[in-house]
Parts: sequence; structure tokens; C-alpha cells
Amino acid sequence: MLTSESIKAKAKELGAAVCGIGRIYEETNPQHDPRKILPNAKCIIGFGFSVPKGLYKAMEAGTQVYTYTSIGVKYIDEEMAEIFLLKIGGMIEDEGYDACLQKSVPNLRIKGDKTTNPEVFDTYELIHAEAVESGKPVPDVIIDFGKAAKACGLGDVGLNGKIINKTHGPFMRYCFIITDAPLACDAPLKQPICDKCGACIKACPGGAVSWQWLDTWQCSVYYKGAHKSNPFMTEEFLKGDPEREQIINGEKRFDAISAREIYKKMDFLPKTNWGYSPCLCGRKCDIACYRHLIGEL
Repeated sequence: MLTSESIKAKAKELGAAVCGIGRIYEETNPQHDPRKILPNAKCIIGFGFSVPKGLYKAMEAGTQVYTYTSIGVKYIDEEMAEIFLLKIGGMIEDEGYDACLQKSVPNLRIKGDKTTNPEVFDTYELIHAEAVESGKPVPDVIIDFGKAAKACGLGDVGLNGKIINKTHGPFMRYCFIITDAPLACDAPLKQPICDKCGACIKACPGGAVSWQWLDTWQCSVYYKGAHKSNPFMTEEFLKGDPEREQIINGEKRFDAISAREIYKKMDFLPKTNWGYSPCLCGRKCDIACYRHLIGEL
């Protein structure tokens, strides 16, 4: 018999650090609405995987970069989560219910979403998509992971745009399953975990985090290494550019156009084979958040 307890036990067995089950929630934007993916859905199940603290320590020490990108981001989101979701999804469907598996889609943005994902080379907005018929959303429907995590009681989005968990802070990656299985649900998160301390604002080398929002294009430039704290930067970077000092000091503001222009000049490390950019800011915002909410690494 399929129960919330059996799903959580299997999730833990397969490597999830946390699992929460929430009721299908209302979403004003149909392009993010889980009910548009599975109209008869009753629940959304959230799973969180812990990113090892040692990967952050290595970045902070300047001794390794690719390990965070390859293991802490790409492997968890693209390989571990896929196998995990297929196994849990199979468990649900073996009992006669539907399981719509939801993993990260890092390089896509729904039509109308002008933000980007700093972790990848670039993103593509689905501007040419059209609904198959009147009343239906434009494909692809991509759920908001922050809202989904909150509905499942797992965490909420902090000032730096990351989902924050009570136990693991921002050192987590997430995936979800939308299902029509009649499961007992956990209470949604009601009290925010982010206490607006501002540590992430102070820590960001590019000034991408503010009290109002995360500027994802600004973040993408400094995530990819435009700040002088980047250990791979040399005097040749932007040599002769009148804005060089302003840029490497994190003072210049970037938008989608100017960000994409400077991407071409940031070849500090060989590009990965899987579309993810090496993290050259060291995720200083995440580390500051973790130290404030959880403790020393």
C-alpha cells in the first residue's frame, strides 16, 4: 500500500536528505501551475539533496572549482535526481497512480520570464511557444521550485534567490513529483526561514543581491568570474577597457545585453561539456547564509 511514510522511507533510502508532501497549490501564472501539468493532481512531493559542505570549503579556499559545478550542481540535478525520480515515480505508478516527474530545467525560461540562471552558459526564453488550443498554457509549463518547496514544508526562497532549508540552509538541490495519489500531506511552511539578515547582500562580490530581489543577470556575470576575487583572473582580462576597474570591483550594472557581451570575454577556465559554468564567485552568498543560520562550515 502506498503511503506518505513509505514514500519518505524510500526517498531516504535512495539518498534524499529531506522529503515533504504538500497539497497542490494555486498558482496565478498558468505557466508555473502544477495543476496544468496533471489536472487531477492531489499532491506535490518534494525531495531535497544535500550538497556536501566540503565542496564549498574547497571553493572558499581556492583549491577546487569544478567539483562544486560537476558534483554539487550537475551530477545531483542531471543524474542523481533523474534516477531517483524514476525509481520513486515507478513506485507510485506501480500502485496505479500517475507520477509527473519534475527535475531542474536550468537553461529554459517560460515565455515572459526575462531572468537567467547564472549556473549555465546562457538561458533560452520560450518566446516562440504557442498553446495547442484556447484555454491551455503555453508549453513548457515549468513549476516554481521555491513555491513548490514551501508547499511541501521544505524551505522558502531567501534574499539571494536560493531555497533555504532549516537544517541544511542553502546547501541543497531539489526535485519534485506531481501525483494524483491520495497521500497524507505535511503542513506548508508558514514562517520564513530567511530572517533578512543581509549577510548575502554583503557577501556578493557583484552586488547582485538587494533587499528587494536577486538581479540574475548581474549575478551571472560575477558567478562566471568578473570580480577581482576570481583566482583565475589575470591582468590581461579586459586590458584596455575603460570600464575594467569598475567591472572587476563589482560596481558596474549589467543587463541581459551587456551580460551576454561580457560572457564572450570570460574564458578563465575551459567550458564544461554539459552547459554549466564553473562557479568563480565561490557562492559567497550561500556560505554567508549558512554561517548565519546554521553555523560554521
